[in-house]
Amino acid sequence: MVEIGTRLKELRQAKEMSQKQLADHLHVTPQTVSKWELNKSYPDLDTLLQLSDFFQISTDKLLGNSKPSFLHALFSKKGENTMKKKETDSKPSYPKGDVPKAVKVENVANILIITFDNGDVRYLKSHYLNDYLDAYSLTKGRGKRRLLIGGGPTIMWLGTDIEILEDGTVLLFGKDSYSPQELWYESQSRATGL
Repeated sequence: MVEIGTRLKELRQAKEMSQKQLADHLHVTPQTVSKWELNKSYPDLDTLLQLSDFFQISTDKLLGNSKPSFLHALFSKKGENTMKKKETDSKPSYPKGDVPKAVKVENVANILIITFDNGDVRYLKSHYLNDYLDAYSLTKGRGKRRLLIGGGPTIMWLGTDIEILEDGTVLLFGKDSYSPQELWYESQSRATGL
């Protein structure tokens, strides 16, 4: 079995923390931290991920692995040289000219229901839903697979803060932006078309 005890103890001491302080942060007992450091037991996967985040170190380094693992390549945002093919994220180009502007937007389970100023009602998958679905793809999933393990805005389907700007741009949660062209050209007239 992997011996992470020494590494864990070094990281804890570098932060000038006691075993109790680390235990409180991880919601475990100080005895549990002591057992980990003595290699008498090992943290479970969830705790290992918490330790990785807390100490700002990869799980590979925490476990003492020198080479990047398959999981690192799979979940890495960078990882450009770890997988053979990289898909470029380029913005689509839309035809020039005016498009109808959104006057009302609702989010139902990450499907945006958009009412335009010309009276049309159209449907569009949210960026979050597209990223979530892409996470299952080998070619489009890089940097998005964190969504599969609980990262990202998982509450989006429960309710959304939606703002429609004067130029017709729609903001979800103040930062997820949809241009008027994207809303019009990427949306479908029927939800079943998504």
